[in-house]
Amino acid sequence: MSVPDKAEVQALLKDFEPRIRAVIERAWQEWLDYPQKGKLAFLARFRAVFVFDAIARNAIVEFVNDKNIHAKIEKQTVKFLFRNQVFTRFKKGNSQGIGSNIETQAVLDFIDPNRTIPGLLPDVMRVEFCYGLDELGLNLSEIAVVARSRNRRIWAYPIDRAEPAANVIPLPPAPSDTTPPTVFPRRPAMADDTQDAE
Repeated sequence: MSVPDKAEVQALLKDFEPRIRAVIERAWQEWLDYPQKGKLAFLARFRAVFVFDAIARNAIVEFVNDKNIHAKIEKQTVKFLFRNQVFTRFKKGNSQGIGSNIETQAVLDFIDPNRTIPGLLPDVMRVEFCYGLDELGLNLSEIAVVARSRNRRIWAYPIDRAEPAANVIPLPPAPSDTTPPTVFPRRPAMADDTQDAE
């Protein structure tokens, strides 16, 4: 399998993007609400595991009844097959904007477009849903669909927030007021009547 075609992946995932983003944002909010995070010795490591677990739980719940998405729940991870054509995983992005991972055999099968994943058709495209953090690790800075070849980001596009569904109804301009404003004169300041006596 070669590198996935960006336009094709975008077209296949377009209808799911608001839900994909919502899964990540819900997981991040769980982290923000976690009361013990200020007491951790290994904050970044714990945060990554915590957020991944929250993403996995939220994604399974979000996609379980969708006939266009199949979850592949493994021993320590979960991946999703969209429309039987795009195989995905959720990852925290590293400084190159690709998923952080230890290169196990299963990881290499996923990130090397020249390899095949056992039990998966070879023409299925593989991409990651990566989230990035700001420099302080306090907020999400990016949520993107990423195609990679081993340790290189080949292409990516952001999953932006959906536009509000409600129609915005402009308010009519306020009627002009023809009554002149009421002006109240100020009282003059009290003059200093005391003068030095001679």
